[in-house]
Amino acid sequence: ITSASMFRALVALALSILVILSTAAALYLPTTVCIGLGTVLVKTLAWIRRDRWAVVRTHSWSNVRLVYKYVAIYHFAWKLDKAYAKLKPPVDAMESLPGSSDVLDKIIKSGPDTYQKKATNRLQIESLLDCVCDLVDSTRRKGNTPMVLDIGAGKALFTRAVYEALDRSVSVIALDSRRPKKESHKTGDMFYDPLTADINVGDKPYTRVVADVRYLAAKTLIPLREVKDGGAIAITKHLCGGATDGSIIALCKDPLKDFIGACCFAPCCHQKTRKEQYCNIPFFESMGFCKTHIGLRGGVQDTDFKIFGMLISISRAKNLQDWEYKKSHLLDLLGFARASQLGRQARRLFEEGRLRYLVDNGFDARLVRYCDDTITGDNLAIIATKQ
Repeated sequence: ITSASMFRALVALALSILVILSTAAALYLPTTVCIGLGTVLVKTLAWIRRDRWAVVRTHSWSNVRLVYKYVAIYHFAWKLDKAYAKLKPPVDAMESLPGSSDVLDKIIKSGPDTYQKKATNRLQIESLLDCVCDLVDSTRRKGNTPMVLDIGAGKALFTRAVYEALDRSVSVIALDSRRPKKESHKTGDMFYDPLTADINVGDKPYTRVVADVRYLAAKTLIPLREVKDGGAIAITKHLCGGATDGSIIALCKDPLKDFIGACCFAPCCHQKTRKEQYCNIPFFESMGFCKTHIGLRGGVQDTDFKIFGMLISISRAKNLQDWEYKKSHLLDLLGFARASQLGRQARRLFEEGRLRYLVDNGFDARLVRYCDDTITGDNLAIIATKQ
């Protein structure tokens, strides 16, 4: 039994009881009493609806509140199924850039020994390289000077691969908050950035900018001034949670919006996104989600966004240990398989909201599946070009 059918069954049961009681009242009570009861019923339902079922949700009896939670979970699942059914499926873009494997072999051989050399990570990079190179070609065809900005570059294997795959003919900026290891220190982060001495005359510059994503605009304006014509291509690979949304918002506003001509975002860790960080809450609201209400202790709550995070966390697990989510009513009602399915749908909904935010700000955008979900569950990327 699906959560949608369960919710419909509960609604049908409530309506049936209401019809039976109404029929009994009409048969055995005077007309004036029936009219009065009907008026009270209508006003009560309107009041409850306006107050988001606060009478039941904040009831002093825990069993009453539990009934509300169960109904709310089934209703949420029904809404999520309904919203997901309206979305177009992503386009498959799983082809690797020709020669990308050799490029990565060369970089990894001469670079630090990190987890990024894993086969699964390499497959993702090879596919995303094809997407980025297509955007670079498109930018050139428009007569603009391309420049690649990798936001949240980390150890920069992806950034360096873009630089080398384009034969160092395109300027690259790697932005990340971590500082490179100094020769005088025993500890520190090791990156795949090319050595300054290895950059030859005629090669376009490779620039590392040490800054938090929150200061994206302030820290990248100087290197971006060469592409005022809209030639900058913003890319990310598994930029966590709300950092993706912060980047999207910054790129669509002054002063960066005049520089950015295309984007390739491959987000991850959606469950870490806070509501105030997400770029397109109005999209969720248009789908019937994220409407606030007063909680048990009098505070303003949005349980929908919290449920999104819980479902996405469940969907990222292959199986659940006995200690995980032991107090979750979601698993009690839906089961692990159904909750995982809803979590994947929630991730798709997150990407749709981001995509539509870009469209609302002058981009042509599409969602692509850049690798199989057996490689990573976060296998969707947003590809956008300025109109």
